[in-house]
Amino acid sequence: MTLNVDLTESKVDQAVTLINVFTVPPEESALFLERWKDNARIMAVQDGFLRARMFRAVHDDAESRFINVAEWESGKALDAARVNPQWRASIKRMLDDPDLHVKPRPVVYTTDLDVLPGDPL
Repeated sequence: MTLNVDLTESKVDQAVTLINVFTVPPEESALFLERWKDNARIMAVQDGFLRARMFRAVHDDAESRFINVAEWESGKALDAARVNPQWRASIKRMLDDPDLHVKPRPVVYTTDLDVLPGDPL
């Protein structure tokens, strides 16, 4: 499986958020998180990386069991980090693992609206 480059390249100078929704069988959750941590360790030291969080669905029968939200200083910084050969090898290892049946759906977003408590809309 390969990542959809059209949705993960941004080529913008403004801050971006990568949201990656993962379908993972419940019994493969621990292995998936170990592989994801390998990827995150590589990305966390790249220029422009701000933060990454992994969310897990409360219910095991949710199709989208895990959602990764990663914040970057700019889309260009994210694009540059994604060419790192170590990261690419780590992603390949995760996607090619015969014991792991994960389906990622990454998309890069910019912020259009940020609502804080008490903000008038």
